[in-house]
This record gives sequence, structure tokens and C-alpha cells, in this order.
Amino acid sequence: MHAVRLAASALLALAIISPAAAQDDTDPAINECIDAVGTYLTLREYDGGSIDRSLISLTNGGHAFLTDSAQGGVRGYQPFSDARGTWRCLGADNGQLQFEALILDFTFADGDEPDRQIARLDITASYDPANGALTGNAALSFTPLSGNPLDSASLESNSGYEFTGIRVAFDD
Repeated sequence: MHAVRLAASALLALAIISPAAAQDDTDPAINECIDAVGTYLTLREYDGGSIDRSLISLTNGGHAFLTDSAQGGVRGYQPFSDARGTWRCLGADNGQLQFEALILDFTFADGDEPDRQIARLDITASYDPANGALTGNAALSFTPLSGNPLDSASLESNSGYEFTGIRVAFDD
């Protein structure tokens, strides 16, 4: 009986550990851009001098995460959640790593917009490992909660923007 309990405990431990360990495996879709794995502090400047900042994180498992300074809502946009998605390498060109990311989040109802939506952010970017600089373009679109944000035909395009970023790293 003791052996059965011990074996069951070992199997349970493996089931709990396996998903976490799988996150450490490198996704083949990012191998050529492995140096782009990390977190970036981005900057988006608007006409009139206002700015927006975000943190974009890319993992070696192909996951992408985004937290934006405008999540509380800004004029013309509902508040929204943290964003999660995926990224893949498009190749390397003259020392620049080219990649794309598809990131989703949810909007929250507010006084101007009572209907919640799913937001989709399509990013194409270039990372220069020599100086830790990131440059990119983002296209933002929406679909109702009942829609499929992975189906481009169901999306309502809203806006696009350019951004720059720096890799978050310790000072040497």
C-alpha cells in the first residue's frame, strides 16, 4: 500500500512539474531569433507630446505578454486587461532580428462603451541585439466577445502605430 501511495505521489508531482518545465523548452519557430527573448520597455509618442509606455515580454517558448500604461482607458478607448499571445521569428537581416507577435486582451465596459470586446494587436518588429533597441509597428483591431479574434474577417480595424523600445537589463 505504501508503494502505491508513493507511486501516486510521484505521478502527481510529475503532472504538476511537467507544464512548468515545458515552458523552458525553446519553440522551433523562434530559434533564429533566440536573442530577442526578454522584456522591453516601449515608447509610443503622439502628436501633441503625450506618450504611452508598455512592457512587452517574449519567452523562449514562443509566448508574448504585454502590459500597457493606458490600460486604465484613454479618450476613445475602453480600459483593457493585460495581453497575452504568441510570437515567431521572421528571420535575421544585417544583424537585425525580425519577428511578429499576435497578442489578445479584453476590454472593460465604461460609460461611453458598454459592450466588452476582444482586442487583437498584431506586431511586426525588429530587434538589434548589439544595442538592445527594438522598433516596430502595431495594428489594433477588435471583435465582440462572441467573435473569433483569430479570424481576420471578423475583426474591425481601429488603428495602428509605431513604437520603439529598449531591452530591460541590469546595468553592467
